[in-house]
Order: sequence, then structure tokens, then C-alpha cells
Amino acid sequence: MRENKKINFVMPANYNHAVGGFKIVYQYANWLVEQGFDVSISYCYSPSDPVGYSFIKRLVDLHIYKFSNRDSKVTWFPLNSEIKSYYNCIFSEEFPDADIVFATASNTASLVYKLPKEKGKKFYFIQNYEAEGFGNNKEFIEKTYNLGLTNVVISKDLEQKVLMSGAPEPKYLPNFYNHDEFFLEKPIEGRKNIICLLNHTQETKRTKLGLSILREVKREIPNLEVQLFGAYDPIEELEDWIHFTKSASANQLRKEIYGSSKIYLMPSILEGWGLTGMEAMACGAALVASRIGGVVDYASDENSILVESDNKKAFVNALISLLYDDKKYLEIASQGKKDVELYSIDKSGERLIKIINGEI
Repeated sequence: MRENKKINFVMPANYNHAVGGFKIVYQYANWLVEQGFDVSISYCYSPSDPVGYSFIKRLVDLHIYKFSNRDSKVTWFPLNSEIKSYYNCIFSEEFPDADIVFATASNTASLVYKLPKEKGKKFYFIQNYEAEGFGNNKEFIEKTYNLGLTNVVISKDLEQKVLMSGAPEPKYLPNFYNHDEFFLEKPIEGRKNIICLLNHTQETKRTKLGLSILREVKREIPNLEVQLFGAYDPIEELEDWIHFTKSASANQLRKEIYGSSKIYLMPSILEGWGLTGMEAMACGAALVASRIGGVVDYASDENSILVESDNKKAFVNALISLLYDDKKYLEIASQGKKDVELYSIDKSGERLIKIINGEI
């Protein structure tokens, strides 16, 4: 059993729906509890607003008239029962005392910076470059990197962005996927011409572009089918060959979506770490993705097909070529599955412990 340090993760407001960044924090929280740490998660009520305004807003929302979708429970992810959760926090006394406290998003960084020292040594877990596609400006985001918190980044691209802001060199903590949920259940060989794609309202994920690419591929490959999935309703009307699954479970993703597809298409323009790409590769789908930071940490020209992000024609050609060339598809899918197996929570978790202990 390890030293029983108290670790508190400070999260944005909780709306109790699947969010990739939340999922990573939750997995770390569960793993740390298993290692003997005392873990808590604190959800802010409205971290970007002034304290007085947040208090009035919370008072009205919780006690007079509920106008927001904030929730005081998490049902979409199985959190360990030993994790203590604090909801709709505003004032510093509403956050638990700890040895270590993590800001987990830009709108929580300033709040953590202002917390008194008994709330813990301060870290900033940076999972995306929130100056693009998140409604923030570059100056605000780079200011959060320079607050004096110990910055922890999940990709080499984010590492460079933090350094370019003038902040000290951050700690590198690569992401992982859940090996118990995502693995090869159906053989890579013999799959139908199926491509899967994430449906997302965030424009940097470029679902519309992905659908447009797939419609062009369909003209060349008439038996093409698409497995579209995501936490939100489809952003546009879908043809009958595009099958949509809302809020797919890990089992559905492994069996019916990633595990049934030849290819996972990820045309994003921005990723902190393209977690779905790694999950798909673990399930035997070949990755065709934008050549961007947060993807190239685990994807290469040997285990994926990487395309310049603004070259739609190159995406179309890459997909058609791979669907016609079974040998190449099998080589890429097999190498991808093998390579991503290196990314586990045990490896990342041990590195996280070294970071908070000041060993790296």
C-alpha cells in the first residue's frame, strides 16, 4: 500500500454526460484509489464567473428555479465508491483539504491558483489547447499556463504550446486506453467495407467534413456502410447506409462499431489526444486521421494513414485505396493494434505518481 496522499481533482460543472477529458480524470481517480490514495473530485458551479455572481446564480438554480442542467451525480461512468464527490463548488471552503490539487481545464486553473495552501500543492492537467474551438482567446489560455501551477500535458504538441507561451517546461503524461474495454474481439480479417466516425457538435472534430468525405467514397465503393456514434444527436440528416448509435457503451463500441469496422476515420483539426483513434486501433480498425498533434503521439506512417488535415481529396483517396487493398489494410490494422497496446493506465498512472512526488 502506498502513502495515503489526498488528491483532489477540480472539474468544470458536471452535466452528467460523457466527456473524453472527464473520462481520463475518472480513470486516473479510480486507479489512484486502487493504489491506496485518498481521492476526491470537486465540480465547480461556474468557475468562469465572479464569485458573487456565481453564488446568486447557484442560489436561484438550486433553491428557487432550476434553469441549468447541472447534476449532482455521475451515472455514465463507474466511479469507485471510495471517491468523494463535491458538487457545485464556488467558495474555497467548499473544496476539500488535500496534499495535491489538480486544475483539469482552463476555466478551473485560475480558481485552483487562488485556493489556499491547505487545499494542496497545485497542478494543472492540460488535455487540450483550449484557445481553438473552445470559445477562448489565446491570451487567456496562455495566461493560465503561466499561473505558476505545475503544468502537466498529455501530448508533445501541447508541450510545445505551453513552452511557446513562455511557461516552464511542463511534465509529459501520455494518455492511455482501457485494455479491459477495448481489445480485439472480432478478427481483423474478413470485415465488411465499414468505416466508423465520431459524431460531435464541436467543430474541431469536423464531423461534417467526415460525412462529406464518406459520401464521396460511397460513390466509388457502393457497398460502403458507416457506423456513426457519439453523445449528441446527428448534426445532419443521414442516409440509410449511415447507422447512428447514441451514447454507445464500451461493449457496443468494441463489438458493433470499432470491432466491426475496417477503418476509423478521424478528420479532426485539433486533438489534445485522439483517444477514440487509439480505442479503434485496439479493436482492429485501421486509422485514417489528420496528421496533427495529439494523434501523432501514438499514430505513425507505419500503423496508420495520416493525411494533411485540409486535404479532403487525400482523405477520400486514402479511404478508397485502403478499402481496395486488403493486404495494406491488414498490415496497418495489425501494426496499429500492436503499437497502441503500449499505452496503459498502469504505465501512465505510475508516471503520474512520479510527477506529483517531484521525481520527474
